[in-house]
Amino acid sequence: ECGAPPPHNRRRRTLRFTVDRNATIHGFAGYFDAQLYKEVYISILPKTHSPDMFSWFPIMFPIKPPFSVRKGDAVELSMWRSTGNNKVWYEWAVTAPQCGVVHNPNGRSCSIGL
Repeated sequence: ECGAPPPHNRRRRTLRFTVDRNATIHGFAGYFDAQLYKEVYISILPKTHSPDMFSWFPIMFPIKPPFSVRKGDAVELSMWRSTGNNKVWYEWAVTAPQCGVVHNPNGRSCSIGL
């Protein structure tokens, strides 16, 4: 329908990891792979990267402040894809082993124009 608002494209996911070594976490790297049709795939995952693909890149989701973890700790990261009338953005927060702040609220630091 002409003039109708775009359908919402919001998403939410919580990811859980078990730490395999003592470390300080400064952020998380984001990659993707997609099945386009039958046996047609594209990927930016290092192990399955599509040959000659240079139009998509990994993303870094920084965490402030960084935090220390020990081998065996559970880490939980919640991520939201949010939308407005003219932009799309991601928000994220560590929710375990402790609750952290929501990063990039309302797309204040980074967003994608529509």
